Amino acid sequence: MLQDLGNPPTRELARALDVTPRTVARWRTADLAPRPVMLALFWLTRWGQSSVDADAHNAAVLHAGLARARLDDVERLRAELARVLRLADYGAANVPTLAVLPMAQVLTFKGAARRPTAV
Repeated sequence: MLQDLGNPPTRELARALDVTPRTVARWRTADLAPRPVMLALFWLTRWGQSSVDADAHNAAVLHAGLARARLDDVERLRAELARVLRLADYGAANVPTLAVLPMAQVLTFKGAARRPTAV
């Protein structure tokens, strides 16, 4: 992994990992470092960056597909609502349109002097 990072000097690597240069020299001699150090270095290599890029691309494609599916659902539901509204006026009390209800004619009075009477 260090070769992929340009084989940084021991001091520079120690400063980046916040350890002593002697510790980094020991890791290099043993050709083995603690797992957290290896993971930190991995994300700096081209393989780590490629993994991040692939994950971001896949997430973008997924969410774009989900957004398109939601839009398709909205369009389908709007078309279904338009079809139902074209069928008939059912005269429901909670009708979502501004249609004139049959009861509106009964409650309309022609003269200003006439008042509705209680039943």
